[in-house]
Amino acid sequence: MLRDKTLQLAGPLSVVAVIWCAELSAHALAMWPNSGLLWYLNLEVFQSFRYSVDTFGFGRLGNDLGPAQSLWLPVALTCLIASGLVARMKLPLAIASNLSLIYSGVLLYGGLAANHMQPSDIAKPTCFLAASVLVILLLSSTISHRSYWRELFY
Repeated sequence: MLRDKTLQLAGPLSVVAVIWCAELSAHALAMWPNSGLLWYLNLEVFQSFRYSVDTFGFGRLGNDLGPAQSLWLPVALTCLIASGLVARMKLPLAIASNLSLIYSGVLLYGGLAANHMQPSDIAKPTCFLAASVLVILLLSSTISHRSYWRELFY
């Protein structure tokens, strides 16, 4: 049971960690603009974070949603995880897992749409990070759904 809860938490926590790493990379690039490693991280590895919001046209509304994306999702996921752990309820953890799964799908789609890539180009750094997070979240969401089915039928 403890292993299931740990795996269920791995998904949302990995999304929070990846978003904060992307933000840290962007802020570090602003401080050290001559760093080749930070330019590589920002332009290649974390490129899908920029394009995941722009793909659906939110960036064309005149708002800069980059800071909002890096703030609202980790805060919401952290609140859901904390309320689920403190109250010992499974519903907030399941909601966090499923919202993270949806976001990772949007992230992967944004990575593929960034350079008009084909699904065979998934090994590029832009999509590899999003695909690996998606795999972790599929496992997390599966564990969440399995625990609900166990409670309903056993």
